This record gives sequence, C-alpha cells and structure tokens, in this order.
Amino acid sequence: MTTAAQVARGTAPRGRSMTDRRTDVEFFSTAGLADRERVERWEEHNERALIGLSCRALDERPLEARELNVSLPELRLAEVAAGAHLVERTRREIERAAMEGVALYFSLHGEAFFYHENGVLLQQPGTLLVADVSMPFMRGFARGLEEYVLTVPRAVFEAVTERAMPASPITMSFGDAPGGDAAAAELARLVQRTLVDPDPQAYAATEESALELLRAMFSSDGAHSAASYRRAAIAVIERQLRDPGLSVARVAAAVGVSERHLARAFSEAGTGVARTILERRLDLAHRLLTSRGTAPVAEIAAYCGFASPAHFARVFRERFELSPAEVRSRG
Repeated sequence: MTTAAQVARGTAPRGRSMTDRRTDVEFFSTAGLADRERVERWEEHNERALIGLSCRALDERPLEARELNVSLPELRLAEVAAGAHLVERTRREIERAAMEGVALYFSLHGEAFFYHENGVLLQQPGTLLVADVSMPFMRGFARGLEEYVLTVPRAVFEAVTERAMPASPITMSFGDAPGGDAAAAELARLVQRTLVDPDPQAYAATEESALELLRAMFSSDGAHSAASYRRAAIAVIERQLRDPGLSVARVAAAVGVSERHLARAFSEAGTGVARTILERRLDLAHRLLTSRGTAPVAEIAAYCGFASPAHFARVFRERFELSPAEVRSRG
C-alpha cells in the first residue's frame, strides 16, 4: 500500500486518482494521463475533493498538476502544485457545486493574480489569500504554483470568528518575518504537518487547533490582542504537546512574541503558559488511562510528553487526587 508519507512527498504512483485505505487521504496527478484528458480530470478531482473550478492551460503544453487532499470532520486541506494555467469559479460552477464558505490559499511558490468583482489582487509567495467561494473569481498562474489550501464552511467560519465572512478577498503575510501574522504562520505549519503525516487519531485536535487559529486571525478582538496570542499559543501547544522539549520559549517563538509578552497574555486569563502545557498533558494522560488500552503507565507518561514517570505520577496525583494506576482501575 502507498503510504500517506509517500503521497505527501510525491513518490506515489502517478497518472491517476489514488485514495489511501482511509477515505480521508487522496492523491491526484495528471502525469500519465492522455493530454486531452488532463484538464477534464483535474476539474473533476477538484470539484469532488476541494472546490469546483473550470481550468485551462496558458500555452500548448499539457497540464502538469498534482494535489494531495486530507479531509477532516469539517475542514478540507490540500497541497497543490501545477504548471502555468488559469482557474475560474463561475456562476455555473457555483450553482453546480454549491459550497458556502471560505478558501484560504497559502502561496508557497509562483505569483498569482486573483480577479474578483471588485478588482484584482496579486498574491506572492509567503502571502495568504482568503476568499468567499460562493462568489465568482478567477486565478491565474503564469509560472505555475505551489500552495496549501484550507476550506472552511460558512457556518463554521462565522461561529468560530463571530463575524460574517469577508465581503471582499483579504491578503496577509503568513511568514515569520516582521509584519507577518503569527496565527496565520502557525496555521500554515499546522496544515503542512497534517498533509505530510495524516493521523486520523489526531484529526479532532488538529481541527480544534485550526479553528482556534482562525479565531485569532479574524475574531473581533483583533489579531494582536492578548486573546488572539493565547489562541495561537494554545494551538502551538496542542500541536507539540507530546514533545518533551516543548517550552515557554518555543511557544513564544512560534507565536512571534517575547516570553514576557506571552506571559502577560496568559495572566489576563488567570493562568500561565507552562501551567497550560502541564494541564493539557495531564488531561491527555487521563483520557488514555480511562480508555480500554493496556499500555504501561510509563509509556503513557512518555507519550504525553513527560520527561520521567516519577514526575508524571507526582503531578498527576496533585491534579486528580488519585494515582495513574488508581484512575486506570476505576476507568
């Protein structure tokens, strides 16, 4: 069986749509297809797996394109690479493949233009474009593209951000350089990590982290508020929770603020960064101990990011007033 890692690296067999044994992972490539079939098959794949679009090449060369898709409970993720071409979401595509929501395009390579009813935007590598996919648009890639794509249903976006979807497309930097949006940068890393190593057992936590980052990016309390920094930090913590090397310094660096600034953001909520890491590790351990699994307590401690079983046992008892073995026996 082709592994998800092979699919993500592009080393899987080409020339057809291929689904992992799990229906949540799919890889498609035009390589190996007849030239006349490539555009049609590319359109069919995107309508089913991501967003319905019409496509045409910019020159006489056959379309070279590939796409890795991962479906979470609510969100869809993709890594897309293709040669020079145009895509358009017309009223026809909108009516035929109805989708209410937003698409987030994280540009990795190649410039792109984005035509919409109010004008045109130029997207460069390192920038994120956010667009309402229920409205017509056209995108063009004169030198090809590589990008991550995240789609979010309207109801989910508006519930999480407590605001209406953007009336016009939005662009922002998702790089780590000054001026970049820290939450957008962390969201791009989360999408990348999920695409490279899809783990169905982590999908719920991945989606929760993604939604927290969307809230930080778009909620009315502002992208640079204490609440938004806390949300971005919590998403980092959830993603790296099992790493025993996770530290306050690492979280602050990922969010793009100083440790002192992040500490102030958490203090407003009556907690601390280190305490949040510990509490979430303990919660994870408690869930594992009360499940039907039989892994030794020491293995669970290591899995949850604790450096030693003795430290784990001590802080676990302090939190739950029971030892890990006692919790397991009652579970």
